[in-house]
Amino acid sequence: MDEIKKHIDIIIPCYNVEETIEDCIKSLCNQSLSKNEYNCYFINDCSSDSTGPILDKYKYIENINVIHHKENQGLATARNNGIKAGNLKMIAFLDGDMVVKKNWLESFFPYFNESVVAVMGDNIAPKNTSLNPVEKYYFGNLRGARKYKDGERIPFQYMLFGNAMLRRTILQECGYFDESMKKYGGEDTDLSARIWNTYPKGFVFSKNSDSVHYHRRNLNEFCNSMYTYGKYNLPLLINKHPHYKKKFGTDWIFSLKGRLLFSSQLKHLINLVIKIYPFQILIRYIVAEAVIRGARSSKMLG
Repeated sequence: MDEIKKHIDIIIPCYNVEETIEDCIKSLCNQSLSKNEYNCYFINDCSSDSTGPILDKYKYIENINVIHHKENQGLATARNNGIKAGNLKMIAFLDGDMVVKKNWLESFFPYFNESVVAVMGDNIAPKNTSLNPVEKYYFGNLRGARKYKDGERIPFQYMLFGNAMLRRTILQECGYFDESMKKYGGEDTDLSARIWNTYPKGFVFSKNSDSVHYHRRNLNEFCNSMYTYGKYNLPLLINKHPHYKKKFGTDWIFSLKGRLLFSSQLKHLINLVIKIYPFQILIRYIVAEAVIRGARSSKMLG
């Protein structure tokens, strides 16, 4: 993978991340690779806080590039504009509320081979931080790719691009992020599904390529986001990829078993139990219920 080391564009979409973006920038400037081996593209998606001015302080560094959107265009468009601004062989993605270690870029390299087209890194909680129940679930082993071991192949529905690396040729072949997905969630899964159609089993999980994720959230906020995903972008995914609809959980939306398991009465009961026993499996249920409730309210399904 020596040819990779001098050809990496890093795409960092930013929206209202004034509390973390400076540490993110510094961690990327401090990579073990020399600055002529990679470029950073920070896309400020019309933040309403001081994210923009902070980014402008660093735009004079040789491998730092800053793009400002005049209006908020969403995560997919922000990433695509960063991708199009670069031209190097490999593309890494990072979110603006993440901080990485010195060898973050290099840590991806050992996982690539002829059959591996993209590698997803792990996200970990900040040290010495007291996590609330939903954050314990978010960073726990019941969620997504963390159910897999380091270096294992992961299915497309777990391949996310908040911390990842892939070959530029893959995007040129399979397409970029779908910019019609303006609401929360789903743009990663859509792209992963399209790549999977051509390169099945081409995704690998790397625990060594971790990032510290500083985004704080509570259960209500997370469920509201997942409800939005269920109402808007999940129906788009189902309609775009009907052959994967079972992997998107459609069996639980309108079926009798789904109506019984994800009912308002059971949700109310579990919410009461969570206040005393905030087990991760119960948090997982409440989050899934929010997605399904959103999907049931969508005019695009049914």
